[in-house]
Amino acid sequence: MSTSSSERPRTGQNRVLQFLRVALHVMFAFLLIFGLARYIWGSSDTPDAAPVTCAVAASMLLGAVYLVGTVWENRYARALRAGRRQPQDTPRRFAPWWLACVALLWLALLLISGNFVWVAFPLMFLFLHLLKPWQGVAAVVVLWLLASLVPIAQLIRAGAADRINVGSLLGPFLGAVLAIIIFTAYRALHDEALHHRHVAEALRLAQAELADKEHQAGRLEERERLAREIHDTVAQGLSSIVLMSRATSTSLAAQRTEEAAARLDAIGQTAAESLEEARRFVRDLSSPELNESVVAALGTICQRTEERAAASGKALRCDLRIEGGDTDSLPEPVSSALVRAAQGSLANVLEHAHASIAVVTLAVWDAEVTLDVFDDGRGFNPERVAPNESSRGYGIHGLRRRLETLGGSLSIDSSPGDGTVLGVRIPLTSAHAPTPTTGEA
Repeated sequence: MSTSSSERPRTGQNRVLQFLRVALHVMFAFLLIFGLARYIWGSSDTPDAAPVTCAVAASMLLGAVYLVGTVWENRYARALRAGRRQPQDTPRRFAPWWLACVALLWLALLLISGNFVWVAFPLMFLFLHLLKPWQGVAAVVVLWLLASLVPIAQLIRAGAADRINVGSLLGPFLGAVLAIIIFTAYRALHDEALHHRHVAEALRLAQAELADKEHQAGRLEERERLAREIHDTVAQGLSSIVLMSRATSTSLAAQRTEEAAARLDAIGQTAAESLEEARRFVRDLSSPELNESVVAALGTICQRTEERAAASGKALRCDLRIEGGDTDSLPEPVSSALVRAAQGSLANVLEHAHASIAVVTLAVWDAEVTLDVFDDGRGFNPERVAPNESSRGYGIHGLRRRLETLGGSLSIDSSPGDGTVLGVRIPLTSAHAPTPTTGEA
């Protein structure tokens, strides 16, 4: 009961503490057996049978009580760590009674013979460990006085007062002081081990919380990425279908059947393309346009923009220009962002700009890649556009967030009546960083 804490620190210092506890048990057993053996065989006068019997019985009883208490506490501590016991069931509440029983049995042995005086040394550790600090020190003082005065009284009663010397008082006193010093060091080591355990537990909890926050951030980032992908694929296709269907209704109302049939064909083609993009998006969240090179993908987007403009009754010419170095060496995340930027920009031109010409310029340089989308439409005031777009759109805001993940930037130069230039800049050094685990394209 005395030596196994119910909250054992699981650190490297635990082995040191365990060694000290085992050493205390061994010391108690050795001093008890040594005192009994010295009493029986070490005295010049053979003791009477009755005192010997009493000494043997008291020693066995003291050893049994000590063993029961320590085994009970050790088993409880192991069960507590295994989760089979509750802290309120601790046997420490019986520690004062157990200590009193051990101390009384030792005192009985001490009254029989002074040879048991040094058993007080491990008992001092028990009192210091199980009682409050001031109670433990007071108990050590009492044990010291008993260990000093009882043997002196026995010598005086036996008429051997001449055998009394300074060591009779100094020996137990030094033992008491040493016990207090050793226990203080033990307690400091124990508290430090518990502190390390609590710090490690706090660190584990903090890491778990950080992992959970990163998981939540990943989920939010993936949700936003999916929103951008849906906007850039299915939503833009449906928007084109709506525009072309309105133009088809106008053609049918004017009985221009051939024109309406051509626009219906364009609607069917756009719907088929959107369906295919949606299927690929659901299957593997890939970028449909990038089954081919980025230049070919941009050319396809320009061609489709012209076809949808014609199907909507608008005359829009879309040109693609390539400048700079090798476009085939662009990393996939950068190529995907460029394709989505061109796709979203031309969709806005088709729906809002009322332009006749749109020019897409891709330039690849040593340190960066740029994409400019110019149109000669009616333009607008960029300062009046809310950062989160209108109630319908997600394009500019979503594109800006996509570029931020690559270290890029988005600029818009426009004014009413003077057209619009949308500029995308992506540093190529950021493109070689690891791709986000959320699958950001």
